[in-house]
Amino acid sequence: MAWGIASTTKRRANRLPFTYIRQWLVQALFIVFAVLLSIFAVSWVLEKSLIREALELEADAFVEAYTQDPEFPLPRTRNLVGYLAEQGEGVAHIPPDLQVLPPGLHNAVAFTGREERLPVFVRDFSGHRLYLIFEGANIDRLVGIYGLLPLAVLLIALYLSAWLAYRFTARAVSPILRIARNLRESALESAGLDLPHEQLTGDARELAAAIEDYTRRHDALIARERQFSADVSHELRTPMTIIDGAAQFLAAEDGLSDKGSQRVHMIRRACRDVNELISAFLFLSRETASVEKRERANVADVIQGEVEKLTPLLDASAVSFQVDIQAAFYTETPKKALEIILGNVLRNAAKYTAEGEIRIISSSDSIMVEDTGIGIPETLLPSLFERHVRGRGLQQAGEGIGLAIVKRLCDQFDWTIDVQNRDVAGVRVTLRQSSSLPTE
Repeated sequence: MAWGIASTTKRRANRLPFTYIRQWLVQALFIVFAVLLSIFAVSWVLEKSLIREALELEADAFVEAYTQDPEFPLPRTRNLVGYLAEQGEGVAHIPPDLQVLPPGLHNAVAFTGREERLPVFVRDFSGHRLYLIFEGANIDRLVGIYGLLPLAVLLIALYLSAWLAYRFTARAVSPILRIARNLRESALESAGLDLPHEQLTGDARELAAAIEDYTRRHDALIARERQFSADVSHELRTPMTIIDGAAQFLAAEDGLSDKGSQRVHMIRRACRDVNELISAFLFLSRETASVEKRERANVADVIQGEVEKLTPLLDASAVSFQVDIQAAFYTETPKKALEIILGNVLRNAAKYTAEGEIRIISSSDSIMVEDTGIGIPETLLPSLFERHVRGRGLQQAGEGIGLAIVKRLCDQFDWTIDVQNRDVAGVRVTLRQSSSLPTE
């Protein structure tokens, strides 16, 4: 998972500029949709509402002028052609296509010999019938002049405004993106972030300076913690090695009572637990452990190694390990991390199993550890991986942080861990990795 985090953050850094491009494209598409919708609306208004109003006004003006002067000429221009018929008089001079039309506006009248349909307005007044024809070609030209052309100019202006806004936004945001990219791509062991101060101004320059100052203080803190971890490791391992060696010599003494042998056995087990705990703490404290080079680890070899370490600490007459390798299992989890995980699980099983067996079953993607010891109270199972929670009671030494370490490492390297009581006796621990490597 840690390696996945590094690649994911790199992809995010590469996607950041595209986010703003995508927003600009969405805005541009919205503008196009709005302008096209406006064009259709203007066309409809011009062809329906404005043409009706214009023809009605022309008809009112002609009727008023004709009433005052019967010799007033009919309109005959490039945009408007009129015909007038008197009731009871002949209509031979009226085109046949108009004679059948009732009063009112007719938006699309077909004329013999012409392909386009034209709007016609018919008005009856004082025994006369007035026909006004609005030329369709001129309608299209008016729509273009008063509708499409202004909207085209508006479209260009909006596009230009959106592009300029994007450019100014990118100019303001790109320094922040460069800082973010440098942060994500900086190596953990590098001396500094190498932020581009000479390319930054204003707030971005102040942000870069603040980040570098914070990084220097953070690096100093990490250096102190690593030095402390190394010192503690040395100071603790040395006396533990001496204690374990003395316990081995004591165990070899003749005439040691059974109770004395048990105490020696407890001392050696406690030494082994402390040493393993120190190794786990050191592994977790090294940040570079999460991004170290991937290496194939054979799970069967790790199981065998941990069993060999713990076998001398068992009461051979009462408890034994049983290993069942059902399929080859390779993983990219660091070997040391897998040893800490499996070692903690096996030590817990050995610690709480007085008699019977500890069975380790390895499949192609999981490891199962079953023991015949005491179970775990059901009320403690939900909080089993919290620090200082001891699931199997207080009769054995320990601080209850082993499973918390195991859970942290499992989360870090894409493993799941499940702990359940067995139906008969003991506990079953199942470790499963989301993706294992193919066998060789």
